This record gives sequence, structure tokens and C-alpha cells, in this order.
Amino acid sequence: MDPNVIINRIIRLAKLDTTVFDEVRDDPAELIPALIVAGVSALLAGLGSFLWWQFNFDFTPDSLFLNTFILGGVFLAAMYAVWVLLAYVMLVQVFKATADLQALFRTMGYAAVPFALSLLMFIPVLHPVFAIVPLVLVFVMAIYAVQSVTSADSTQVVIANTVGLAVMVLVLGSSLLRTTSRMRLSGLASSTGFPASSLPPAHSFVAARPLVGAWLPHVTHFTPITSIK
Repeated sequence: MDPNVIINRIIRLAKLDTTVFDEVRDDPAELIPALIVAGVSALLAGLGSFLWWQFNFDFTPDSLFLNTFILGGVFLAAMYAVWVLLAYVMLVQVFKATADLQALFRTMGYAAVPFALSLLMFIPVLHPVFAIVPLVLVFVMAIYAVQSVTSADSTQVVIANTVGLAVMVLVLGSSLLRTTSRMRLSGLASSTGFPASSLPPAHSFVAARPLVGAWLPHVTHFTPITSIK
């Protein structure tokens, strides 16, 4: 695993050189580097979410750094893996096309690079750009990544990726709604004297907050009743 080769491929992808997918598709040694690229990109997105909270809110949820940078990044990587698996199932089981699962993980690992752009979402005014554009770019990259490993036509590739993306967004959106509700309940509990400790623990779904908050920041822009320590 040569770091210089990996960096060179990332730079080429930034220049929209999709031949990178053809290179990694047929090289079994590229599986680990591809997973590392996807993991680091997810962690950078989590770090961007942490910085976004720091710059946009005057209250701090419990274990913010852990929940956003670490757990948020891991949750993003896990949901992205679900996207890849669903795309594979759609291609092989539904469309009856040929596709190699490991080759798909290799190409999709590199396709996750745009997630790293979410690191810049803390920039005032521009945060919607760095929240939404990376997801769009990942979807576009995923189309090329999947197309390079399957015999399916372009329409089937788009549908397979859309299914994976839709499931990921639905799961994250559900987590966001629960997180936002609990944050409001926590503020209400504090203002009424009701013990906040009796509320459900936030750690069960807080990992989703950074990711969805990054992509849909306008949803979580509410005025808290009180600070959450």
C-alpha cells in the first residue's frame, strides 16, 4: 500500500478522472486502501460536523467530539457500506447483472472521497454548499464506480445507487428527527424542573446527528430552550 499512489488517485478523482475506478477494480490489493479512503473521508465529514456545531450553536450536547467526529464518522461509513451492499443486491438479484462484491467495495471506497469536503461545512453562509454538494458528488462518483464493475446498463446503475442512497438518507433522517426531539425535550425538562435524567439516553442515536445535521443543517436550526451540558 503506497500512500503516494493513493494520494495521486484522490487528486485524479478531484480532476474527475474516473479511470481510477478501472485501475482499482481489478486489483485485489486495493481493497484495504479503498476502505481506508472511505473511512478517513467519513471521519473528516464527522470533524466538519463537530466544527459546525462549535461555530453555529451556543450550547454543547453531551460528548460532542466523540458523538460527532468518532461515532458520526463511523456511522457514516457503516451507512455507506449499506449503500454499497444494497446496490450490489439490486444489480445481481433484481437486474440479474454480473458484479463482483469486492471489486464494488474497491471502487466505491474511492467514490466516497467527496465526503471529505464536508470538513468545510463550518464556514458561515457557505455551509449548505459543503453540506449538500459532497453528497451529490458522491452519488455521481458512485455511478461511475458501479458502472465500472457491472454489466448492467446505465439506467440500472442509477436505480441501484438511488435505492442505496434513499435507504441511507431515510435512516439518517429518522435519527435526526429523534435527536432534535430529544434536544427540545431536554430543554423543556430543564425549564420545568422535570429530571432530564429520566429522558431516553441520547447515545443510542446521537451518532446520526452529525451526519444528517451536516447534510440538512437547516432542519436543526432551532432556538434551544436551554443549554444542554
